[in-house]
Amino acid sequence: MELSSQAKNILAQINAKTKLGDLRKIAGEIKKDHELALELWSTGQFLPRQLAILIMDKKQLSQKLIDNLDNDMKQHHEDERLQLIDWLMANQLSKDKKTISLMETWENSQSSLQRRIF
Repeated sequence: MELSSQAKNILAQINAKTKLGDLRKIAGEIKKDHELALELWSTGQFLPRQLAILIMDKKQLSQKLIDNLDNDMKQHHEDERLQLIDWLMANQLSKDKKTISLMETWENSQSSLQRRIF
């Protein structure tokens, strides 16, 4: 995915010394921008993915997109993978009736990450 200039500018602000509070501040300035979130997610990097979770539009989260995010998370080490799924649940999935309904169907999901947040 070709990154927009906005995504490139944001990535330039994120490095190994970036703290979670810094990501929340950036997210607060952006508010909600689902397309930008998907661009940041596409980098495959842990911190941009955390930021992406914060600016996603929960109303655009379908089971298919969640499955794609879940599959993408598998490339991360376990601690990062668990933090990403926990952030997705806490910051997006638990905030909308539709996504809460989706989570309630994950008790027997093939995905261990989805079962974790069931």
